[in-house]
Amino acid sequence: MLRTGLRFWAVCLLDWVRRGGISIWPGGLTMGEIMTQIATGRFSYPQAWNGTDLDGLDSLARTLGPAQVAALEERLGEVKHRGLALTDIDRDDFRHPELDGDLADILRELIHGRGIVVLRGLPAELYDADDMAMIYWGIGTHFGAALSQSALGDVLGHVRDLTKPGEEEEARGYTSARELRLHTDLGQLACLLCYRPAASGGVSVVVSALAIHNQIAAEHPEHLPILYRGFHYHRRGEQAWDAEPVTPHRVPVFSQVDGNTSVFYVREILQNAATERGEALSADEVAALDCFDACAREQSIRFSLQQGDLMLMNNRKVLHARSKFVNGDGADQQRHLMRLWLDLWDAPSEVRELQIYENAGGRGGIDPQTGRERAGAKYRTMDGRRSA
Repeated sequence: MLRTGLRFWAVCLLDWVRRGGISIWPGGLTMGEIMTQIATGRFSYPQAWNGTDLDGLDSLARTLGPAQVAALEERLGEVKHRGLALTDIDRDDFRHPELDGDLADILRELIHGRGIVVLRGLPAELYDADDMAMIYWGIGTHFGAALSQSALGDVLGHVRDLTKPGEEEEARGYTSARELRLHTDLGQLACLLCYRPAASGGVSVVVSALAIHNQIAAEHPEHLPILYRGFHYHRRGEQAWDAEPVTPHRVPVFSQVDGNTSVFYVREILQNAATERGEALSADEVAALDCFDACAREQSIRFSLQQGDLMLMNNRKVLHARSKFVNGDGADQQRHLMRLWLDLWDAPSEVRELQIYENAGGRGGIDPQTGRERAGAKYRTMDGRRSA
């Protein structure tokens, strides 16, 4: 821990000398440009983890027992009897002695532990999509408030390939079958329920952001100031009509508030922003991003979600991706995941610059915008290459 910190500051001092004694951080940044104080210590398990710390998916899994499944079915029956719509269901509607303690324990693991849990045992094969969505939503109310996931206002995202034959895929990854790179989403929690897997592919990839931070700090600490300063992000046409197409502020990859270190990272969208602004990323910025990507790939683990698996992730601590998937001919081979973005009821402190969109009340996600659509195909190519 001490060695890592000393190495970081040694790099700063050498850069200061190299530049003639001007008060500059690595990468040519002034101290005022760094969003928050840089964490120089080494993060430890369980928040920083890699494949050697885990025994595959089993290490991350919690399994619902018969009593918990029965409690969920009881709660589902009650909300349907009362005629509640999905978005009318609140925290009190899915309280139950068989659920409350275990779900509270999962929330602690998401915030203070490894930042990821795969909850198994939901009998998805027994329910139609609407009933399964209600159960899923009810579980989510234990953790936070659901957020809109696009300008269309979809608070429950349906992750499936909507691309029609002969048409370009949309920029939004959750409507396509393509491979998605490691990234974070726009809520404090990202949740994915596997209602039905694909015929093949769609393998999940996850990585601890703090393990990435550890590796960069140990091997290339000169990149940290650039990552803490962050990048402008493109809003891809889903912003409010009076808002700018690109964030006027930089969004930090890493940031630290009151000892809580957060991550935000979607490389293709920050590259879209550079293109829109007519400002190419500098060589130092590209090197920092390439280093982040390389460390993320090296530290990541892979597994396949089965029907009824619910993956819950702390979006400020864990990045996720997926491999390309292929649907089969039958209805039971059409991949369908349900996604929730949640802002925690009681969230740790974080910088406001993590928000890309100017949403009401400073919440995450993408507020609905009348007359707007989801990000179109052009945003996949505007940086000059195919993006995820």
